[in-house]
Amino acid sequence: MAGSRWLFWIIVAAFLWLMVGHLTEIEKATLPLIQGQPEWMLLAAVLQVLYYAAFAAIFKAAFFTVEIRSKVLDLIPVTLGALFINVIAPTWGMAGAALYVDDASHRGESPARATAGTLLAQTADFSAFAIILAGGVAYLSMRHRLQSYEIAGVAFLMVILCSLGLTLILGLWRPMLLLKLLGLAERGMNRLAKKVRRTAFVPDGWAARNAYDFSNAAGAIKAHPERLALTLGLALIAHLINIFSLYALFIGFHQQIGFGPLVAGYSMGILFWNISPVPQGIGVVEGVMALVYTSLGVIATLIVLAFRALNFWLPMLLGFVLLRRVKILQPRHGA
Repeated sequence: MAGSRWLFWIIVAAFLWLMVGHLTEIEKATLPLIQGQPEWMLLAAVLQVLYYAAFAAIFKAAFFTVEIRSKVLDLIPVTLGALFINVIAPTWGMAGAALYVDDASHRGESPARATAGTLLAQTADFSAFAIILAGGVAYLSMRHRLQSYEIAGVAFLMVILCSLGLTLILGLWRPMLLLKLLGLAERGMNRLAKKVRRTAFVPDGWAARNAYDFSNAAGAIKAHPERLALTLGLALIAHLINIFSLYALFIGFHQQIGFGPLVAGYSMGILFWNISPVPQGIGVVEGVMALVYTSLGVIATLIVLAFRALNFWLPMLLGFVLLRRVKILQPRHGA
């Protein structure tokens, strides 16, 4: 209980720091929402609600694939909370991913299986996005507007995607190697614990149990291809909803745009959201999207800011509010 209270107040302090440090960006992003046509702004907002529901459904499907029970309504606070956590603890999205694992662990599920499910959800999300990104890159290439930094970004995303996939493959086809790697981690952490005169960080047998659970979870993915297909399908649907939300904003600002330019700007924005060294691509995403649209003859600065308000800033702030519903701030059963 005491640990949960301390964590809560640390998060509150981080929220206040975030508001002070980024108040100008939040104001710039939200102001355009009152300048567009109200009905289209509302539609874009509703589509964002559907987008985050679909994004939570990706994790539900991924957890179902590795035989972990979950509910979309329970995962929505975790999804929005992960947005906030990834800003205050910028670790290339790993802090947010850990929130899913910790939430499942608090519900009595295997952390190793939850890790496999989280990796699967992230792999599905990146794989679906890669399809859309390929379309955006092809369009920019045909228009001779593809820049070297965009090519480098695509290459970096492919490295991330391959790394996620290889981790799952390791659990499926090289369980002994996985056991050895976890064994090294177990011994290393416990040696560190002895040096600081503490009890072992992880109990004996931790590596074997987690390797076994992770391998079983990877095997479940192979045994249920229809569940894997559902996860990938939901990821693609989520991105399409997000694109339609952006399109609604273009209409709301009386701006005509074709499907090709729309996807090109969207894909590059989401790309640099995922790979930017700046937490959640704050400032970078807006700049890249506006630059891409300008290179294609579309003036979309206000639209890009409005999109970031609906797609990131407002959900992230809501994520802070909903963190109280996430299991990490609640005592474990039996604690």
